[in-house]
Amino acid sequence: ISMDGALVNIRGEGWKEVKTVSVSAVERVTDEATGDIEVHLRGHSYRAGLWEAKEFAQQQWAEGCRRGLERAKQIVSVNDGAVWIWLIVQMCWAPCVEILDWWHLVEKLWEVAATLFEEDQASAGQWVESQKSHLWHGRQRQVIRAIRLLCPRGQPLPEKVRLVVGYIFNHRSRIRYNQFRQAGYPLGSGTVESACKLVMQER
Repeated sequence: ISMDGALVNIRGEGWKEVKTVSVSAVERVTDEATGDIEVHLRGHSYRAGLWEAKEFAQQQWAEGCRRGLERAKQIVSVNDGAVWIWLIVQMCWAPCVEILDWWHLVEKLWEVAATLFEEDQASAGQWVESQKSHLWHGRQRQVIRAIRLLCPRGQPLPEKVRLVVGYIFNHRSRIRYNQFRQAGYPLGSGTVESACKLVMQER
């Protein structure tokens, strides 16, 4: 299950957020040569509308029930860091596996790099790649330490950097990517992001 919101321009009303949920079946395939697990999502369905979070919670619940999620062996929810999304997940689908979308976290790393390396794009890119490797292998503390090493001791962190550190800490249980990969769970919320672009915005 993945959820997101996207702005659409409603004639006569202006820009409003359409909230969307996508529900997919997870298929895990083990590569016989390497032993790696490949994850495929299939059987997508969507529900979207101009709802407030409370009404949307009921709508996405209805879609999950229609898809028979009460019979699922395991429910996995992959989303960005929006608080309203995770409140719905915890209200409707707990216990489930909660995963922070990988690429949203990578964007946060680039925000830190842009702040701390300023115009040095080469160093910023190398730093981000190093931190991605740490996160990919479950070394969250290494990332926090790497951020602290770039900031003068005894001085407060720049605001954007402080927010990212808090973001990583608050989602620490949702970024155990090494464990999620071993279990064969999806790490991205691309299905709902594609739905927001194709099902709503382009139409």
